[in-house]
Amino acid sequence: MNINDVESQNRPDNPLADIFERQTELMQKYHKIEEANGLLITDQVPVNLHSSKGQQRLKDFAWRITEELGEALEARIIHEDMPAHFDEEVADALHFLVEFTILAGVGSGELVDWITGEEAVNVTDDWATLFVCSKVTPMHTDVYAFRDPLRQYGNLAVAVGSFIESLAKTCNCLKNKPWKQTQMKTDVDYFYSKLAATWISFIQICITAGITEDDLYNLYFRKNAVNQFRQRSKY
Repeated sequence: MNINDVESQNRPDNPLADIFERQTELMQKYHKIEEANGLLITDQVPVNLHSSKGQQRLKDFAWRITEELGEALEARIIHEDMPAHFDEEVADALHFLVEFTILAGVGSGELVDWITGEEAVNVTDDWATLFVCSKVTPMHTDVYAFRDPLRQYGNLAVAVGSFIESLAKTCNCLKNKPWKQTQMKTDVDYFYSKLAATWISFIQICITAGITEDDLYNLYFRKNAVNQFRQRSKY
């Protein structure tokens, strides 16, 4: 089963909240599988941002996101005439990014608050807010012609690189590395501000690929259904 076997769904009133709810349900089942495989670093949800195990759990998810985006770039080359392959990998990355955010203790509404700050955004819902804020946020304009042209491999690669840079800066707020003997508390507000910037960078990948708000919601919804099927079938 893949996303082509799942029909699209009409956009709900608050797509971002819906995605967070679906991911919370999905992750609860996956955590049991990871625990059975002996690979669950900590079962705390959210994790303790000041503990080495909690931080390592988040960094594990940071790599999962990165791996999916690497696969997306590979799909862009191998399946240039089949954009659905790239899109599905982006949907996988979104699953892990949402779970990273939930594990970090940030809900959908809180995420939008961190992204917008004091700025008033005149849109219909939180999902639209992500895209509006991402369109007006500057990127590395000296090396990157934003959205010109869509799905150009070089532009996608730079957008992914910019995202990984942002994700790395977020994870660098978590200082309790496995080899450290002195533990440090996390500056939580600074960490959350970096996480908000990482979300902006992710949406900019989608904009660069021509993935709209409705496209991204349906990519998540359809891949979520695939993942639920895989859980039931013990894939």
